[in-house]
Amino acid sequence: MTAITHVYNYTVRCPHYTENETPATWLNHIEVNQSSEIALNRITKWHNLSGSKSFELENFVVRKADGEEAYFAMQSDRLKHDGHALVTFKIFLDHCCHDASPQSIMQHLIKDYQHRLEKANSLEAIAV
Repeated sequence: MTAITHVYNYTVRCPHYTENETPATWLNHIEVNQSSEIALNRITKWHNLSGSKSFELENFVVRKADGEEAYFAMQSDRLKHDGHALVTFKIFLDHCCHDASPQSIMQHLIKDYQHRLEKANSLEAIAV
């Protein structure tokens, strides 16, 4: 049995303000943490409130929450040397982000996640 050795939780929020005259964008509001507690909390909530399938992108099924402009996805991936990664994505869109594309946001987040997996795999190889 493989243990979960890496946890990544992505949260994207649409900004409601502008900082230093820089245009407000979701790119400035991406949070990444490695809390197992947050991942388990999200999985439990999403299992009970699964929403409806919105789209698929690179083996990720992205669902839209019922009753709010929120999208979510999760996945697990095997790493080299018996490691395992768990990732969750949560995207909040509202009237401030009407021009933001959930597909574009997910594409950006997946690319970052894949980079982190490559880094984790290379670090595991060094440790062995």
